[in-house]
Amino acid sequence: MSRKSERLVNLVIALLATKRYLTKSEIFRTIEGYEGSSESMERMFERDKDELRALGIEIEVSALDPLFDDEIGYRIRFENYVMDHSGFTTNEIAYMSLAAQVWKEEALSEIAQHAMRKLAGLASPIDISEIPAIAPVLINAPKFLNEIIDCISKRRTIEFIYLDSEMKTQSRQVNVYSYFSFKGNWYFSGLDLRKAEIRTFKCDRIVGDVSLSKGSKTYEIPEKYISSTESEENTYELTAQLLVRKGRGSQLRNRASKIVTAEDFDAVDVPYSSENELLSLVLWHLDDVQVLAPSVLRDSVIKSLKNVVMVHG
Repeated sequence: MSRKSERLVNLVIALLATKRYLTKSEIFRTIEGYEGSSESMERMFERDKDELRALGIEIEVSALDPLFDDEIGYRIRFENYVMDHSGFTTNEIAYMSLAAQVWKEEALSEIAQHAMRKLAGLASPIDISEIPAIAPVLINAPKFLNEIIDCISKRRTIEFIYLDSEMKTQSRQVNVYSYFSFKGNWYFSGLDLRKAEIRTFKCDRIVGDVSLSKGSKTYEIPEKYISSTESEENTYELTAQLLVRKGRGSQLRNRASKIVTAEDFDAVDVPYSSENELLSLVLWHLDDVQVLAPSVLRDSVIKSLKNVVMVHG
């Protein structure tokens, strides 16, 4: 992950996790990547805010003291960040398909743990266990991630050499609408200008580098476009039977098809299609979640925890 991408992710986490407005000085002091003179950090922060807003992330600004407006604070309201599934805007579709897939799968990685530890000192109280879906992790992401971010946020056409199913290479020009991972592979979807239809491309079939058009705002994402991420995640194949501690595991509860309440732990049935995705979400909650079935998922949890013990002691 580039330093800029890591800084942007950490900024989102900090502004989302805090229960109060954060000042610029707190942001510069706590989030790695802001360095140099005061003027250079100010410029970096302004550019970061513009880029996040271009991705559809609303940053709330307010004076910290109602009697004095000379000190400004920033935060992201969770209710604004969590979007209504019944009607995404085009920006929300682009952001959801990109960011939610980029950071969600390995919540116990060193990068994620480092970011979460830094967050613990920002404000109190922060329930770190409730925000695994935005842990900043890139899992085998293609080297052209920044170009994809740029073309989605600025609506720039992307051009590349693609190896098709017949093992022939062709030059393609695409207006990218979404970018996602599924079952360990990375894809992006959009309008293939040569074929004049929406196509999905597998990232590891791209030969060489990608290039972006010089102009911005060269296309718009159709309002009725359905992201490939959304359609894939609606195809559930299995159901996990979990015990979830009372008052914990909101992400698991939101996905549940059935919840049976009890005194300390609730019995929660969670449909899923990707074992890796559910495994990382279960591991994030540590002893707040226990896997009853299927046995293959329970064995994967045990194996992963043993690996953590071997690596970290």
